[in-house]
Amino acid sequence: MTQILQNSIDDLLYPRKLDKIHPYPAKFTIDLAAQYIKKYSRENDVVLDPFCGSGTTLLASRLLKRQSIGLDINFIAVLISQFKLLNLNKKDIQELQHFIINPLYQTTKFHSYDNITHWFKQESIKALSSIKEQIYNYAQNNEKYMTFLQLIFSSIINIASNQDSDTRYASIEKPYIDEKYIFAKFNEKLKNALEIYQNIYSQDFKQSQVFLHNAKQLTQKINKNSISLIFTSPPYPNTYDYYLYHKHRMLWLDYDVKFSMSNEIGSRREYSSLKLPKEKFNNDLMEIFTQCNKVLKQNGMIGIVMGDGKIAGNIYNAKDEILEIATKLHWDLLDYSFSELDKTSRSFAQSYRTKNKKEHILVFARNSNAN
Repeated sequence: MTQILQNSIDDLLYPRKLDKIHPYPAKFTIDLAAQYIKKYSRENDVVLDPFCGSGTTLLASRLLKRQSIGLDINFIAVLISQFKLLNLNKKDIQELQHFIINPLYQTTKFHSYDNITHWFKQESIKALSSIKEQIYNYAQNNEKYMTFLQLIFSSIINIASNQDSDTRYASIEKPYIDEKYIFAKFNEKLKNALEIYQNIYSQDFKQSQVFLHNAKQLTQKINKNSISLIFTSPPYPNTYDYYLYHKHRMLWLDYDVKFSMSNEIGSRREYSSLKLPKEKFNNDLMEIFTQCNKVLKQNGMIGIVMGDGKIAGNIYNAKDEILEIATKLHWDLLDYSFSELDKTSRSFAQSYRTKNKKEHILVFARNSNAN
């Protein structure tokens, strides 16, 4: 059993590092997830996150000896979550330590897609193509190793691109980016990831599953009356386009960007570009939480972390909107707290933030009248 599981859950040094191994903006911390999962569920319970994002709920559940299930429609979110849940033993880590990127390797094919040269310099395309092919040649017959190495690869793609940041989709000059820099970044990330896994690997983890699947069809993947706790964070409306800021990662990994784009809810594309009303977002949430009701056990618990947004120039008060949905679903409010989003958010530059928005944490119990 790992050191982290022998000690208190308060010892989260390496899980915190694992949770931050790949960029994923607008996420809650593993400390927060662990606090609520420990309070509102028991060992061996099944915890569900229908918007699992980068897998923080799943990782915290695993450390607390809960089973967990996560769904997301973003390929990169699923990859990150799968990475965090890998069962790597000592032999696996030793094998992955033998994987070394050869900067002199001559790739047989440069990766290409529409407008790639706007977002990547030619030397970046050459280096990333080389790394991608070397990963495939090494891990094509080992799913675990492929997941591990593709995650490291994904984590450096935006770094190697002209994309300004993970929260600003604009092309800028990065004169320091060259092949040597990209190879060094990959090797650095790989070394750090292996060090983290050396400190947390175990064969004693409970079962965890991650699905690329729309939570509007939750019951296609999860049995009814099987979930003890849902702990999740729906998208904050009109705040972020997950598909867009992970677009180049998906394109480099040959994923279907259109699938993620068309299934994403709450995006800026919907509420800034297409000018949809807030009712569309509420209907999406209602559809998903109705599915959640079907898989929850009688008197199951629901924890929701959600920030306010801004739609059509008006603040979307997440607490009020969620409470209205909860009433229709026969959920009883047990606990509530909030923080000032402007003070706690680190995902967006100060100039891009909206004042007077809050991040709410609401905990409900599914009562006997729930359908």
